[in-house]
Amino acid sequence: MSSKSIEISRRSEGDRPELEALYVKIFGTKAAEENRKRWRWQYEDNPNCPIAGPEIWVAKEKGLIVGQYATMPIRLQVLDRTIAGSWGMDVMVDPGTQRKGIGSRLWLYWDRQVEASLGLGLSISSYTLFKKLNWNDVGPVTCFSAVVDPCALLKRYVGGSLAHLFAPLAELLRWLVLPRRRTKDGDRVSVDELSDSFGKEYDLLWENVAPEFDFITERKARYLQWKFRNVPYINYDIYEARRDGILSGYIILRQTVRNNVPLALIVDILAHPSDHASFGKLLDKAYDWARKRGCARLQTFTLDRRIGARLANKGFYRIPSPMQFCVRIHSDHISESFFCDTSRWHVSFGDSDQDRDL
Repeated sequence: MSSKSIEISRRSEGDRPELEALYVKIFGTKAAEENRKRWRWQYEDNPNCPIAGPEIWVAKEKGLIVGQYATMPIRLQVLDRTIAGSWGMDVMVDPGTQRKGIGSRLWLYWDRQVEASLGLGLSISSYTLFKKLNWNDVGPVTCFSAVVDPCALLKRYVGGSLAHLFAPLAELLRWLVLPRRRTKDGDRVSVDELSDSFGKEYDLLWENVAPEFDFITERKARYLQWKFRNVPYINYDIYEARRDGILSGYIILRQTVRNNVPLALIVDILAHPSDHASFGKLLDKAYDWARKRGCARLQTFTLDRRIGARLANKGFYRIPSPMQFCVRIHSDHISESFFCDTSRWHVSFGDSDQDRDL
């Protein structure tokens, strides 16, 4: 097969039956059914979806589909500019045509369509390809963890009886090594659950905090509503911080299980980096939320050193991260040195499609 015989274009509605058949062929019937459940939300309902349709690129040979690369368009704040970017997500190549450069062709075609092309939580093969094609490797995104219930954590290693026996000692050691300081009252910040939609206040919050970051996905109300309220297969608990009634931050939580350990995920958190009280109260809420649900650990991700400092103050520590991160930005307002300092970059577990359990 000659690479010249491959044509790449935006996916059309007429491609759907053939793409679904290819998905079944590669991933199986169950995975294909799960993909159909989330497809419209993930691609068509995205508030950043272009008029031309979802940013899904299809490779064809002699009119037959041999590969696809699906991406998620976003608005990306890079220094003082907002640019059009997208997260690379679902790639598939017909097994009969692999190792013939189709994946590379799809990657490079996608990269030419956007101002910033981003890969997060990459598989070994995807990470290798991103590196080979000279994307900037700025990961992995730092993973922070905090022990919530030592007994629940010990059960995985020593069983129930011994876990209850050693839990008090483990709690004492945790307190001595990683003390968790609760944020003091009296700072006029309160935290309550968001029971309604993300309102216009969230646009104002974004305008306030965005200049404090060098790199961050735009988090306006419409995006947050789509990403965390309208998602059809995951339920999030969302809390907002208010100072004297004015929105000052939010946190998005959910519970899952990893390696047979109940885990609480901070999927996203945002406040002004200098607002210690709002960050502190939100993290206190996350800890209490996780403890009530019997979670062993709290876990979250960020590259931002200021958010990292807030996490450390609450007893979080760094653990090995699975979230490799590669990026390429086509803009004349940044230089190569931009990628050497990620201390003001905020990339969370809620970015891209990392939080997907289907």
